[in-house]
Amino acid sequence: MKRVVALIIACAMSLALFGCGKKDTGKSNDEQNQPKDTEAVVDDKPAADAGVTVSQKDGNVVFVVDPVFNLSEYAWLGFCPGSKGYTNEADADGAQVLYSYIVNDGGYKAGDDYLFSVSEDQISGLGDGDFTIVLCDDDNDGKVVLYFPAVIKDGKATFDLDKVVINK
Repeated sequence: MKRVVALIIACAMSLALFGCGKKDTGKSNDEQNQPKDTEAVVDDKPAADAGVTVSQKDGNVVFVVDPVFNLSEYAWLGFCPGSKGYTNEADADGAQVLYSYIVNDGGYKAGDDYLFSVSEDQISGLGDGDFTIVLCDDDNDGKVVLYFPAVIKDGKATFDLDKVVINK
């Protein structure tokens, strides 16, 4: 059921983001499809070897994950309350309050990287507090491949990519 809901949400977000038609902006496809950084949502720059970057695009926070992690098609990225570290997908799944499966549409294509997208409204709806962002390699008895802290304050999220923990 979780997968069906996620698929419906992903489809609805894709339609809302990109509409039914494509307008000519005078930019190449590569320029149009690049996520744009914003200081309002993403305050921290990623560590060079973190394996994940965060940017903002069209009202969404986009997480770009390096393909070195070899994720399944049912990989997910989630927000778990608090600052606890996770290694087990089942524990993270039981704690998560917001999640996203891999985005699979041309608007978020970034080479071989995995992309996950969560709307700023959904993040704001979580309320203020400390969170742990987890990346799980599969939705069925998988493992948490990495996690890092985030803080939501006044509807804005700050991700501390200098504190990414990669589980071996």
